Amino acid sequence: MKVILKSEVDNLGLTGDVVDVADGYGRNYLLPRGLAIIATQGAMKEAHALTRSRKAAESKTLGAAESAKEILESRTLRIAARVDDRGSLYGSVSAVDVARVLKERGHDIPRKRIDLKGTIKVIGTYEIPVQVHPQVIANVTLEVVDEEGVVTVTEGGAIVNADEVEPPPLLTEGAESAEELEALKQEAIEAAEALDEEGDLSAAPSEEVGTVIEDDPTPEASAAADGSADAEAPVADAGSDDADADETTAS
Repeated sequence: MKVILKSEVDNLGLTGDVVDVADGYGRNYLLPRGLAIIATQGAMKEAHALTRSRKAAESKTLGAAESAKEILESRTLRIAARVDDRGSLYGSVSAVDVARVLKERGHDIPRKRIDLKGTIKVIGTYEIPVQVHPQVIANVTLEVVDEEGVVTVTEGGAIVNADEVEPPPLLTEGAESAEELEALKQEAIEAAEALDEEGDLSAAPSEEVGTVIEDDPTPEASAAADGSADAEAPVADAGSDDADADETTAS
């Protein structure tokens, strides 16, 4: 029988569409629920009116749908789930779960418009087509992760269990003989001693702290300075030397 859809019906058509259906399906399901009317000659005018009304509404919401698509495709949805040590979910993620997450983010999209083939049973990243408008499809990125963060997925797509990750190699790994092993140990000891020596040198007070280095003096100036120093040396006593040394170190 031919019927005119008064509202959208999954896997059948949109409002105003004229479709052929089995008599039992039409009389026992579509007609009693007000989803369709029998496509008589007089009812065809109503079909055209329903189609025009639907297309006008779609035209008004097209711009908003395009904006929603940009937002959805620029973000990644994330669902945390309980998994075993190999990344398999205890349960599954369905279109209902995706619709719930979308609604939490302000996008009220019916699950029937989420084109998720079956259910998701393993952690990973998935791309899911979502119909935000009859003329607009957004490819939404969904990431299903371990809620405890133990099992992860590498960039190459491999599932890794943190409990099974090997520790970094030791310094001595790669030595093929006892001699090489001893040489590695000796290098480590020498490196440690060198660091200790550098630490001692850096801890000692510098004799040039607070000293301003001028350009090299002329020979005459150097001689005059040496003579002046020799002349003034006997005048200074031990106390003044200590005072000068303390002041230089502090500065």
